[in-house]
Amino acid sequence: MTNNTSRRLEGKTALVTGSTRGLGRTIAEWLAREGASIIVSGREADAVEDSVQAIRALGRDAFGIPADLANISDTERLAAEVLAYAPGLDILVNNAGMSIRQSFWDVSPEQFDEQLNVNWRSPFVLNQRIARNMIDNGIRGRIVNISTIGARACHTDALVYDAAKGAVEVMTRNMAYELGPYGISVNCVAPGNIADRPGTDYAEWWDRGAKKIPFGRIGNADDIAAAVLFFCLPETGFTTGQTLLVDGAHDTYLPEF
Repeated sequence: MTNNTSRRLEGKTALVTGSTRGLGRTIAEWLAREGASIIVSGREADAVEDSVQAIRALGRDAFGIPADLANISDTERLAAEVLAYAPGLDILVNNAGMSIRQSFWDVSPEQFDEQLNVNWRSPFVLNQRIARNMIDNGIRGRIVNISTIGARACHTDALVYDAAKGAVEVMTRNMAYELGPYGISVNCVAPGNIADRPGTDYAEWWDRGAKKIPFGRIGNADDIAAAVLFFCLPETGFTTGQTLLVDGAHDTYLPEF
């Protein structure tokens, strides 16, 4: 975990969706350590409050808004409440995501909609609302979407998830083109095999997976947070429309992931 105290994001405010645990919480903490105030969002109110308190303990302002991004009306509410609280929002990180692992033959319409809403439609809605606010207020903001290695090398039983994340990468490129004239950068981070699962039940699974990664280890949440932070820094504004794959060179063979 970074100990950087350069405060390169001092005075900035960031919304990080899905920031109550795992990658999202780590991303939020990295941005906070660089000086950003954080808006935390997640499904469960108690978990949101826990993350808010953890970020405040770092000495940064934090505010929480529970929302279920599988529900588009909740996504619209989140956007409205965020902009009411922080009309000068500088950074949006679309981290929230979920996957239902099953053969595509078995995907029900409800399961399809849930995965599409969380992984693509809700980020699209948040991007629309927040980018428009950035333009209206002359904010040269940063948007970072989160994809997956599965958008380019198949996960087992994750067609809907991988396809939705592929759409996120396309959205990133198109948004960068449209928002560039306003000084708003839009980028994407695609995590590889990341050890963000709780408990020790996965130890053997991670060890087996590490053998398939040229770098020799599974990734971790800090690896992803560092990439997100890169896209948010003042000096990287000219970098836009990019998807950065963070995977230890593991991007061609995913039989078990």
